[in-house]
Amino acid sequence: MRNFFNVLLGKKSPEFFEVIKGRKSVKYFDADVKIKREEIIEMLDEANIAPSSCNLQPWRYIVVDTPKGKEKLGSANYNKIQNDTSAAMIIVLGDLNYYNKFDEIYGEAVEKGYMTQEVKDGFEQGMVPQLEKIPVDKNREGVYFDCGLWTMQFTNIAYARGYDTNIIGGFMRDKVAELFELEENLVPVMLIALGKKEKDGRPSVRIKAEKLVRFE
Repeated sequence: MRNFFNVLLGKKSPEFFEVIKGRKSVKYFDADVKIKREEIIEMLDEANIAPSSCNLQPWRYIVVDTPKGKEKLGSANYNKIQNDTSAAMIIVLGDLNYYNKFDEIYGEAVEKGYMTQEVKDGFEQGMVPQLEKIPVDKNREGVYFDCGLWTMQFTNIAYARGYDTNIIGGFMRDKVAELFELEENLVPVMLIALGKKEKDGRPSVRIKAEKLVRFE
């Protein structure tokens, strides 16, 4: 409750800032650490609270946590150490046909009383046809953006639970799509190595905001 009221009063929550300042990209994981799938599911659900365009949540994911799966992914992942020592590798996928989930998402919102059926119908008539017409490159760009928000949410959640992560962009996306037999609408966006560190992540430098900002 203290943290809740701190938020209401505009005060900083120490625990929150410890998480965002403490999370580091880890390259070496303790290979003996395993994470129960039930806990991974919990973390995925918590990360799903991340915002997305029109709340259509285009992220999908494959959790690779078996030796066979790791070996398969390893042939398309340039980051062998993270791949082989982490408790799990998460393949973050973007669904280019995310608007197909409209009825599922907005229908549940109506059932729970978050909106009326009339509001849902209005969104469906005005929004879905427009989404279907978005050019492929712009559609992909938006999906990548939303998946990036989800990824950062997930890594902070993992760290808050005592785990470490590494967000990886260096992998063969076409090969991942082939190896895991992805449907054409699913595009591999990034990988997340998840586990417990064997070595600390290296400290890094951040440019001060005053050197980057512009006010008008």
